[in-house]
Amino acid sequence: MNEREILAYLDRDRTIRIDMIEAIRRGGAKILYAEADAVLLMKQDRYCLLVSDTVEAGKRALKTVPEGVRLFVAHNEPSRDAVFQTYPNINHAAACWQAYYPGKDPIPVPPVCEIRPFPAEELPFLLSVYDPEGDPERYLDRVKNGDVLAAYRDGALAGFIGFHGDGSGGMLEVLPEFRRLGIGSALEIALHNLALSRGWTPYGQIYTTNDASRKLQESLGMVVSDNELFWMYEERD
Repeated sequence: MNEREILAYLDRDRTIRIDMIEAIRRGGAKILYAEADAVLLMKQDRYCLLVSDTVEAGKRALKTVPEGVRLFVAHNEPSRDAVFQTYPNINHAAACWQAYYPGKDPIPVPPVCEIRPFPAEELPFLLSVYDPEGDPERYLDRVKNGDVLAAYRDGALAGFIGFHGDGSGGMLEVLPEFRRLGIGSALEIALHNLALSRGWTPYGQIYTTNDASRKLQESLGMVVSDNELFWMYEERD
């Protein structure tokens, strides 16, 4: 299959596969396997995205995975089961809905705060709030790339949002004293607009246990999948 045919296959269920489509469009993935019944991609940070029509098709695709890859995103139940059967050590599958914004034009940002690029000098604060065990250099790269936005209310840092390493939107945090003011929605819209300005389709993932987040995404015009994808890895005691 050529790239056009691969994208046509993925577009059959655009909502749940938008991360795979964007990975190809943005040049951030290597195509390991592409046949009429399965597509397997590997991202630059060495994890794989799989969709397959059947378990057997998924298992054939997984034969092309390089040694050392132990993190997978399975985009339906057959591909999930293919990963489980191929990698006995992988024992966890975190279920998520996927959402994307179908529009092309910027969205007006509610004037509830000031939004600007996240300042590098505030990185220790970001880590303390969002990911205390995270790699500072990895987050610093995102900040320097303009991939993280900060919200200010009356001059005070009120929250932030950014792109994850896979290009999805997330990292949303609003400090407790600034909640229920619409700042989270304003940050989400600003990040959508940033993606659109780069020629990207804004997308993100929502844990299926988080109904409140799903409702927020739908209120912002996001199309949310009815079915699930699964982040799969080995969970150790």
